[in-house]
Amino acid sequence: MAIASLAEHLLLTLASGGGDRKVILDVLVVLAAAALVALPLRRLKLATIPGYLITGALIGKSAFGIVQSDENVTEINSLAVILLMFTIGLHLDLAALKRGLGSMIAAGVISTTAVIGLAWPAAMAFGMKPAPAMVVAMAVSMSSTAVVLRLLTQKREMHRMHGRLSVGILIVQDMIALVILALMPILAKWNGSASVDASQEAMTALVVLKSMSIKIGGIAAIIALGVYVLPLLMKEAAREISGESTLVLAAAVALAAAVATGWLGFSPELGAFLAGFLLAATPFRYQLAGQLSPMRDLFLAVFFTTVGLQIDLQAVAQGWWVLLLALPLLVLIKILAVQGTVWAVGATMPVAARMGFALAQAGEFSIVIFSVARAAPFNLFTAETLALPTALVVLSLVVTPTIYDLGERLGPWFSKIPPARWLARSALREARTVDPVATDEPGEASAKAESKHGPAGGPPRAAIIAGFGIIGRAVADHLEVHNVPFTVVELNSKTVETQRKLGRKVVYGDIGHPEVLESAGIHDADTVFLTIPDDEATLRACEAIRRLAPHAYIVARTGYLSSAFAASASGADDVAVAEVALADAMAKKVLARLRRKV
Repeated sequence: MAIASLAEHLLLTLASGGGDRKVILDVLVVLAAAALVALPLRRLKLATIPGYLITGALIGKSAFGIVQSDENVTEINSLAVILLMFTIGLHLDLAALKRGLGSMIAAGVISTTAVIGLAWPAAMAFGMKPAPAMVVAMAVSMSSTAVVLRLLTQKREMHRMHGRLSVGILIVQDMIALVILALMPILAKWNGSASVDASQEAMTALVVLKSMSIKIGGIAAIIALGVYVLPLLMKEAAREISGESTLVLAAAVALAAAVATGWLGFSPELGAFLAGFLLAATPFRYQLAGQLSPMRDLFLAVFFTTVGLQIDLQAVAQGWWVLLLALPLLVLIKILAVQGTVWAVGATMPVAARMGFALAQAGEFSIVIFSVARAAPFNLFTAETLALPTALVVLSLVVTPTIYDLGERLGPWFSKIPPARWLARSALREARTVDPVATDEPGEASAKAESKHGPAGGPPRAAIIAGFGIIGRAVADHLEVHNVPFTVVELNSKTVETQRKLGRKVVYGDIGHPEVLESAGIHDADTVFLTIPDDEATLRACEAIRRLAPHAYIVARTGYLSSAFAASASGADDVAVAEVALADAMAKKVLARLRRKV
């Protein structure tokens, strides 16, 4: 359903005094069920996404039937997918993967092609026609960006070698997914299922070429606007310090790109993902990621719960033997394809093995591909023929945490296999991560040398300065005198631009957002100076820093003594209080005046 139609339907539903509010009730059920599942799973420290999927299957019409309407599910899911694709695009950054980029691209393309080549005949062996089997093969060749990124973040392995390479391959897969979506008309034509009228059927090759040229030109125009115009608009919006304007503009860009790609004949999801990816190239990506982080979790919950709603448990029960064979076959194909390819292009076997187990599932783009292939005008699937492929994707996501942990446990065994002999040197072997010690988890090396709340002694090895006013500049001057590297976190776009021109490392964003702290290098910094003139923001930052980096030494500035006590309770080690400093300064001036009179 188009974005405009969805928005119109929701508005009419809300506006009607006693009309049909079924879609609102279904949204309530989905959110309530997701929340009830998330709370105990988080307390038990278990992955929530498999829980969302299972919950969706249970409340769907094939089980307890709490949510019955397919149309309502589609409406809920469509907007959630679009916004989820936007946040996923926003978290991808090619600039962070410069070294070894060629090898990563090669590994991503070759491994994805290998999975498609192996999964296509396997799908036909289960009785599918060639074109739908190709769609299934291409769909399951995608891995889950959302699930893998969450696992890497929770385990603090984003900057480990296998984490960085996994993100690189996920980016390549997401780019390939855009090509797959663009190929859907050709696959539908091959299958003979495209619903076109006689005039469309009689189109000449010249007209078809012209249509494709318009589509390609439209995508190129969107990219050009994103590269050259969007940064200027974001820069102007960033003049408003609270960040509200940048968030509103980013949301508008996401929906505008979704509408534009839908009008061009591509999927709206493609446009939303493209908008997020283009915004990821701007200096405002970390702030936007931090602002959208709670909404991203909401979209994840809604998306995966509604995916679970689409599972036909009766069809799964009837075809259980197909899933029993297909799931381990899919996992094995993906592990071998990713592991073998990554090892062949230069990574060590332990790293390649960890990546193979991490990327062994299908993903959210698999669901998007299925949805586009099923919808008009392509009609490559019916609800019945898509039941088992959808269930296969869901089951692969459910077992992902277990498979990931299995790869971690088997890592030492793979260390017996030497690197590929045909590559004497490789950036994938030599590129260093940002971990203090490659064999340690992030923070372990710091914990060995430091106490829980501060450095063991001597000057800090790295620092973060939040706020770059008069106090922040004074702190920076002292750090520079002692040759201590530091990163500035600032919400004033002019200050960010000025300091970046001066060669300083600056991150635009709110220090209280975990994504901003991660980008500033919180796991490597042993001292954080909070010089921002906002006591509430300081308290939020203290709590966020203490959660991410228990070893960090926090020096905070507050305006009032009462806030100083709260900051200490939130994790600050030292607090400078403005009113105390002002009282001391005034007392000294009074004493000086009295001495002169005497």
